[in-house]
Amino acid sequence: MTKVVRRHWRTAAVCAAVFIGIVAVLPLVAERAPARQIVLVTRGMTFVLEGQPEMNPIVRVTAGERVRIVVRNETPGMVHDFAIPSWDVATRSLSNGQQGSVTFEAPTAPGTYEYQCRPHSEMMRGVIEVVAR
Repeated sequence: MTKVVRRHWRTAAVCAAVFIGIVAVLPLVAERAPARQIVLVTRGMTFVLEGQPEMNPIVRVTAGERVRIVVRNETPGMVHDFAIPSWDVATRSLSNGQQGSVTFEAPTAPGTYEYQCRPHSEMMRGVIEVVAR
């Protein structure tokens, strides 16, 4: 084979490898839907869903769903956080006026899991309910 033919074969092989790599990764990227955002606000010693009055509400997510929970501290003089201990998920400590977030995929099996504010876990706690698709 001439040098030109070998060069074309190498170029074709590299292009084929890149194409196969893109085709292999594309379904993974396409499946990763944007996370659904849920906003929790701290008021005194409770969590509330933004715009709703229920204290320490049940947060419902779908099995396998990608979720982003944003926590906004609106309690002057208090530090809060948000944690789901059984999933090893937590925000940093948040002073009044600060917000933090956690992004995760819900377990694939339905069930209930506790969320809490670690500094005030006796009062600031609720349940995340994972429901079947």
